Amino acid sequence: MPRRDDLRRVEQALTRISRISMGREAARIRAARSGVHLSRPSIAILSTLRLSGPVRMNELSALTDLEPPLISREVRDLLAAGMVRRRSDPTDGRAGIVELTTKGRRASEAYRAATDEIIAESFSKWSAAELRQLAEQLERVVADFSRPPAVRT
Repeated sequence: MPRRDDLRRVEQALTRISRISMGREAARIRAARSGVHLSRPSIAILSTLRLSGPVRMNELSALTDLEPPLISREVRDLLAAGMVRRRSDPTDGRAGIVELTTKGRRASEAYRAATDEIIAESFSKWSAAELRQLAEQLERVVADFSRPPAVRT
């Protein structure tokens, strides 16, 4: 099979994996298992805050790759739900810092645990060596995809 065909197969498989893992059905199943019924952007915000700690709104936008207006709406909803708190940045009173509350941390951890269970089930028939090899290859894919392609003029 020509290399071009293999490259297309790789791209199609990556697209399918992304659609399956990030799609509505997967989100519905994770929500049902975790008991956390929030929008996908809200889940991304909680997860990011759990990993990064308190951050400014603009940094939260960059870390989640979500647009600032969407971040503002979702943070407002998360504030109302008691999942995050917002305070003024001590170095710049105009900027707001967002951080998880205990409730938000518990929700994020429950959602993460449900996701971990689903992944474990998906790969239950894989050996430890196969999983290690897949992880190494996927990390290589991430590294290669992280480099921007050359611009052709």
